[in-house]
Amino acid sequence: MALTPAASRMLAVPGGGWPAPRAAGPARQLSLQTARDTARGRLLTLGAGLLATGGLLATGGVLFTARKMMLARDGQVADRYARAIEHLGSDKLAARIGGIYALERVARDSAKNQPAVMEMLAAFIREHSHAPWPPPGPGGQARARSLRPDVHAAMIVVGRRLAEHDAGRIDLARADLTGADLPGITLARADLGGARLTGANLAGANLAGADLADADLSGANLAGANLTLAELTGARWPADEPVPAGWKQHAGSGQLIAADTRAQLAKAG
Repeated sequence: MALTPAASRMLAVPGGGWPAPRAAGPARQLSLQTARDTARGRLLTLGAGLLATGGLLATGGVLFTARKMMLARDGQVADRYARAIEHLGSDKLAARIGGIYALERVARDSAKNQPAVMEMLAAFIREHSHAPWPPPGPGGQARARSLRPDVHAAMIVVGRRLAEHDAGRIDLARADLTGADLPGITLARADLGGARLTGANLAGANLAGADLADADLSGANLAGANLTLAELTGARWPADEPVPAGWKQHAGSGQLIAADTRAQLAKAG
């Protein structure tokens, strides 16, 4: 596909492009190979940038896809990501769950794409965690609420990601995870502010540095959970769980507040 003048300028290198080597013999061949390698590197960098912005770039009225500008492996990752997103939007539960695990494989195979995958899954969780599950029975009779299977699968994938590849906090603020069974999950530094975790099983969970401000943890199982440096201001704490060091329950509301200024400063430091 021919490039428009505007697109050609995007690939141009300041100062007249890649200079033609003038050396003779083997030295000239080596310089040509160096120039080719440089060109490939610049195309790969551009392709990665296009993928990061959604895989599409309109220039001069021509629509380019990231996979046309990237090397074969990156193009395959882009295709897999696109197919997984399509499944995520399916009206069939099994297809959505399949899409979630396909996204996990993309993140495992391409560390640079993990942040985008986790952002997509976090958005899915925030949007769909409030839907009642299971659906009302015959005659509209309400049933005991649990976490939707696809939302649960997304939480599992987020919770076993490779945290060293994170680009920022996992945004699960105000998600409704009532009754979730998530023992040992890793939500370190996640934003769970205002989230509902009533009755959730978080035994042994890694919540170090997580933002749990104003979260509802009533009835949650937090046995052995790592809450180091977690933000707990305003959190509703389980009645049968010991209050973490440096925090106490407000006499009126029962929500957590910093035990004293020194503890708050030590936590912040």
